[in-house]
Amino acid sequence: MQHIGRRLFLTLLAVGGLTGIVNAELADTPAPDFVLKSVSGNNYRLSEYRGQVVLVSFWASWCGECRSQLEGLAALYERYEGAGLEMLAVSLDREQSQVSDAARAIGVGFPTLHDVGGDVGEQYDVRKLPYVVLIDRDGTIRSEYTGYRRGQEDQYLQRARELLAE
Repeated sequence: MQHIGRRLFLTLLAVGGLTGIVNAELADTPAPDFVLKSVSGNNYRLSEYRGQVVLVSFWASWCGECRSQLEGLAALYERYEGAGLEMLAVSLDREQSQVSDAARAIGVGFPTLHDVGGDVGEQYDVRKLPYVVLIDRDGTIRSEYTGYRRGQEDQYLQRARELLAE
């Protein structure tokens, strides 16, 4: 599938032109590795999480569903931190201040990363926000979720538990 430009992608998201697209092309494929800087200034490399189950949430500060999802994920992380499930929030915002302000307001307690150029979003073929991938201990994408409904964290947690039990 061809990648669309970041600017066109964001424009289509804003006007709802990509609503309803479900991205299932990456399931059961190796998770593309990336290195991104967090809002705290640290670099995070996905491959350093090998051996753990990782939930990666792609989001943007201007996306209402994304903010709601991050609130739910933050609560989930507080309850299950240390149980083997790691989380990374990858923002597709243009400005660093937008990312850090939103993460602080929401109370995200796990690493919040900034995909400045949208390269990681393109690697993961993100088409609609929010977009979540669950990656198993071997670094394989096992589940994908596009969009968000309140309470969906339970679904993420159930799937993560299955992956942790493997």
